[in-house]
Amino acid sequence: MWREAMMELLDQLEAENPEDPALAPKDLSEWACIYIRYLQIMRKLETAYDQMVHPQKRQDMRKALEACIGRMLEIRHWMVKLNRGLDFINLDDILVDLKLGPEVLEVPVPKYFIEDRAKELDDRDKFLEALIEKYNVKGPASSPIIRIGAPLGEDEAILMIQKNERGRQARERARLAAITKRQRQIEDRRVRLGVTLSHEEAARKIQAAIRGFLWRRRIKKEADKELMFIGMKPKPRDPKRDPQMGEAKNLMRRKRVQLEHGREYDEAIVNLKAKVRELEGQDMRETIQDKVNAWFVEKRNPETGEYPDFPEPDDGGSRAILNPPPPSLASLLEDAAGDGKGKGKDGKADPKKDAKKDPKKDKKGGADEPPPEEQKIGAVFIPAIEAAVQEFVAKWQDRDEADNFHQKYDAELVKDELRPIVFEEIRLQVDGEMRVLLQNLKDLVDAERAAKLGKKGKKKKGKKKGKKKGKKDKKKGKKKKDPTADRSIESLFAELVSNGILQQCPHVHVRDYLGSSSFMAATLEKANIIPDPSMAQVRQALTEYAILPLGSQFIHERAPYTKSLLLYGAEKTGKTLMAQSIANLSGSNFFDISPRNTDGKYPGKNVGMMVHMVFKVARTMAPSVIYIDEAEKVFLTDKKKLKEFGSQEPFSRIKKELLKECKTLSPGERVLVLGNSREPYLCAKKDEKAFMGFWSKHVFMPLPDYASRRIVWPGLFERHQGRLTYEFDLSTLAHISDGYSAGQLDMTVHSLLTKRRIERLRAAPVDIPEILQWLCKVEPVSREVDEALRKFMDKTPAMAVLKGGGKPGTAGSKPGTADKKKKGGKKK
Repeated sequence: MWREAMMELLDQLEAENPEDPALAPKDLSEWACIYIRYLQIMRKLETAYDQMVHPQKRQDMRKALEACIGRMLEIRHWMVKLNRGLDFINLDDILVDLKLGPEVLEVPVPKYFIEDRAKELDDRDKFLEALIEKYNVKGPASSPIIRIGAPLGEDEAILMIQKNERGRQARERARLAAITKRQRQIEDRRVRLGVTLSHEEAARKIQAAIRGFLWRRRIKKEADKELMFIGMKPKPRDPKRDPQMGEAKNLMRRKRVQLEHGREYDEAIVNLKAKVRELEGQDMRETIQDKVNAWFVEKRNPETGEYPDFPEPDDGGSRAILNPPPPSLASLLEDAAGDGKGKGKDGKADPKKDAKKDPKKDKKGGADEPPPEEQKIGAVFIPAIEAAVQEFVAKWQDRDEADNFHQKYDAELVKDELRPIVFEEIRLQVDGEMRVLLQNLKDLVDAERAAKLGKKGKKKKGKKKGKKKGKKDKKKGKKKKDPTADRSIESLFAELVSNGILQQCPHVHVRDYLGSSSFMAATLEKANIIPDPSMAQVRQALTEYAILPLGSQFIHERAPYTKSLLLYGAEKTGKTLMAQSIANLSGSNFFDISPRNTDGKYPGKNVGMMVHMVFKVARTMAPSVIYIDEAEKVFLTDKKKLKEFGSQEPFSRIKKELLKECKTLSPGERVLVLGNSREPYLCAKKDEKAFMGFWSKHVFMPLPDYASRRIVWPGLFERHQGRLTYEFDLSTLAHISDGYSAGQLDMTVHSLLTKRRIERLRAAPVDIPEILQWLCKVEPVSREVDEALRKFMDKTPAMAVLKGGGKPGTAGSKPGTADKKKKGGKKK
């Protein structure tokens, strides 16, 4: 799988950058094919990495996997631009052309995000549990169930119990009467027939009946064996030979071997590093010293005898001496200009070339200007992919591993990896020694000069040092004061846990957000109708925007950056579930600074300290998710509305500090601000502008459509230990439950499947009338709420550009209308 994936990566790079520029991908459909291919390669690499036991192969494979994920995210980012800024790209028609199913677009979450940090995460969870128990912090509330009416009064309850008890006694009497009546009928029949058997006759008859039963069973077994032999009957599944159980055991064994080989590899690094230093360290030291000494002689001023300054450690020290950088482009151009290049035959400037260099013409775009695709699409991960492929070809492709059946580490490869590290350590030591030597040589030169001139030669150094100190002091003055500088991260962590801000995240997965892909979305787009995103698209978008960047430092530093993410939709559409799954699958800390959760904590001006502590701990213990429920209320400035929420502190009190801290977030810090909103339309005018502009991405959480409801209902029954029969009319139930959110359906199933009802499922399967008895007690999402959410969706950045192109689910104008309106506005 690894070999296939690496070859496919090479093919992908050739497809993206063909020799003929005319064949390069340009439109959305071509880039979509490349994106799907990268997704398939990523799935192969992730599976191979998960099951590989060779520690060095795993390292190289991880580099290729992260480069592949990064390139996939770059292409996804570019596809969004080509899709008029809409985050949800409908590829169902392309999947049909490629003869692929919708499951191809499900983005897998790499298991190594959690498994490679298993010990660290386990220690963190134990520490968190101990703090929760110490401070007696309440956990998250359990999923709600439907309450049937108000509680009865005492008299009504007694009458109800008496009525049920009388009914129970009557049924019991009727059952006993039926049994005695049947017994009497049997006795009367025996008397009429005159049948009276002795004990011996009865025993003989019973024995004959048992022998007949055993004979029939034996014949049936032999017949079944013959039918199984000729293939007319399937063989019974042996639990010891169950393929699924065998696969699970094999995976567990592989994980155990992975840990053992990894431990051996870590021990070998320490031992082999000492060996390399012992055997080759002296040669490395002499090589570095010879080159630095030669540089001293070469750079010494022949007239004054002064030695050059040794490069500072920040500039790389002797690295610049050992590996001098290539000449810069500016110096090469100057040399070329000095040689008379760039001029005409007569030695004069060529007017045609000067015209090409005209900045005005460059801005307008000339014939040599590259197409917009080449200008805009990122290519940060292409060198990483090329390096991974080259490393695979050089190291592993033709390697003979006949003598390494158990796939343990290769000692020679370990030495090759350690040599640069040992060389760098020795170089730093030699740098310190050579600085002292150079200073002594300079002192000698200064002493000779002072002896000749009769002056001291150390005045300049004092001035230089003074200047340097002044610069450092200026830099220190610019730094922001940290109000918690005197406190450890552990104490801040414990304080946030005690206040219920840093919470333990439940073990939920993205796949728990049940739902199907849309099969008509591309057709609707062709008819200028912007469809709602499907639930599968929501899973895909959140995995790509949040989980994959948070899970890898390499990807987060280089991939398109998402600082903050808003999930908005009706009540119980899975917003909290997805927020928790993002934190769980990326191994992130979960900080809840929702207005209701922090109400009454850190009152007044102390709120700034709270936000500062949250962001400081989040950065230090990255990856982290900072969660804000009811995010729209943080941005409200209307005091009348804020008073209606009935809180001790105004919900908007964290807004100022939140905006300040979010501005300081940068790629590589692996902190995501995640907001949930079920009433985003509460913000109006200035509040709406601030609320909309704060979030990098706006993800709409839709109600399940018909295809999703057909998946949601059976999935919810299985989640709550129930099951629908094969004959159950699922299509009718999916039609009836239109307009309900997934959370409301979950509440219905949870209320229906009591412990007693689960025990009776075999005898009395669940039917539609029984489900409707519970479903009718839940109010579906109202039309007014749905319309308000759609109006807010029209104001999101991408939809605002396409506002003339139609609302979700409604016909609109053709693409490009919005651009014409913009041009018209400019002319006016």
